[in-house]
Amino acid sequence: MAAVQAPVLTPRERRPGGCCSPAVEPQLGPEAAAHLAVLAKALADPTRLRIVDALRTSAPEAVCQCELLPLFSMSQPALSKHLKILVNAGVIGTERRGLWAYYYVLDDSLEELTAWLT
Repeated sequence: MAAVQAPVLTPRERRPGGCCSPAVEPQLGPEAAAHLAVLAKALADPTRLRIVDALRTSAPEAVCQCELLPLFSMSQPALSKHLKILVNAGVIGTERRGLWAYYYVLDDSLEELTAWLT
């Protein structure tokens, strides 16, 4: 196995008490960090990622929950819970049509997360 080279460490000024002054400051404020954390947490589940992928693939068409259920080996209440988490995080949107709920990806939320990651 090849040795991994450590990152370069530049000399830093020491302050009294032995602490270094910070080399960088986060650009992300507390509210923006909390918002992105909600998005990331909602997507941090393999099933929810697959749900978003199915909805993204079907775009611009909304997909009925009854059409999503056969794609996943889980009960309807379990799927509803995953969909609710994604809706509450603002990753997907929902629209009621009679008795059925149709879901679609909200592109703005994914673009925000993508823009921050790049």
